[in-house]
Amino acid sequence: MKNLVEFPDHKTIEAEAAAWIARLDRGGLSEEECVAVRDWISRSPEHYATISRFAGIWGDLDGLAEILDEMKLHPSIREVHRGPQPIIRFTPARVGVVASIVIAIVIGVLFSNGENFRAVTTPASSWHAAYLTAIGERQTVILRDGSRVLLNTDTVINIDFDDRQRKVRLVKGEALFEIIHNQTRPFLVYAGMNVIRAVGTAFVVKLIEDEIEVTIQEGRVELKSIKDDTQNRVGNELTIASAVIDAGQTVKVNKEIQTLQEIETEEIDRKLAWRNGLIIFSGEPLDQVIEEISRYTPVKFVIAEPDLNMLRIGGRFKIGETDAMLEVLDTGFGVNVNRVSNDLIYLTADSQ
Repeated sequence: MKNLVEFPDHKTIEAEAAAWIARLDRGGLSEEECVAVRDWISRSPEHYATISRFAGIWGDLDGLAEILDEMKLHPSIREVHRGPQPIIRFTPARVGVVASIVIAIVIGVLFSNGENFRAVTTPASSWHAAYLTAIGERQTVILRDGSRVLLNTDTVINIDFDDRQRKVRLVKGEALFEIIHNQTRPFLVYAGMNVIRAVGTAFVVKLIEDEIEVTIQEGRVELKSIKDDTQNRVGNELTIASAVIDAGQTVKVNKEIQTLQEIETEEIDRKLAWRNGLIIFSGEPLDQVIEEISRYTPVKFVIAEPDLNMLRIGGRFKIGETDAMLEVLDTGFGVNVNRVSNDLIYLTADSQ
């Protein structure tokens, strides 16, 4: 670890713990790495406590639970378990912050947009990382090649760069990609069972459940529906269908590529209003409006009367100001807002 930059102790421990979490998330540890992580955990109670806290936020990770259970008995960390332990409660905002710390650490070159987390380097062409945003959060990520990715709410991406290709997988959510052209290293975005191959261009990929939507702001991309990407190399996927999408076009894919649609610049700007913290509607039915609003808040909405789905909604709303949106629905569109609980709202028609 001699190439590590010096940090204050607590930042170093968080960075190192996050690096182990990221390695585990990529598919488990080798035998040598298992020995190394046990050695790292055994160095102090704070090491054990930090990686346990990050693991609790991240979720199930192959092998880590067994290692942590085993390490409870190590002499250097027994003191962690003496007496009753405090209960740590995480608000959604706090979870998002800590989770961002965990996944912003990369394997190889740990890169965090100029933040104080940096570590041992590997060949410049190789880079592996993961980033996420919490519900209602947005984030800009500068990639190693200079390309930029803007992550919308509740979005997860995995990055895998090597000397032959630049690969990003959109696990869920929505992202705007602004790509730096490199003829020798194609830029590929995987979303569901689809791959988008881009050159110097800007485009948006939105993945909600099994449906993806691709909108081109600048340039051109090739979209392919594939059987699988287990080969993980350009040209090895079995292509089911393909299409070329140019600037000013959008397409949705749900098991098969649908017809390309031409859209005006104003419509693209409206789709990308989230970059500026806005959601803009221009006559969408209420069910679509609620579906979009729900992406930015943990509150669940139920449209109690089917006829309300036909109500057309227009307006500009600030992301995060859910109460203001609901007030507009109430006063401007005659929709009664019934709060069943803090996280459940029923919408009914105004009886007047």
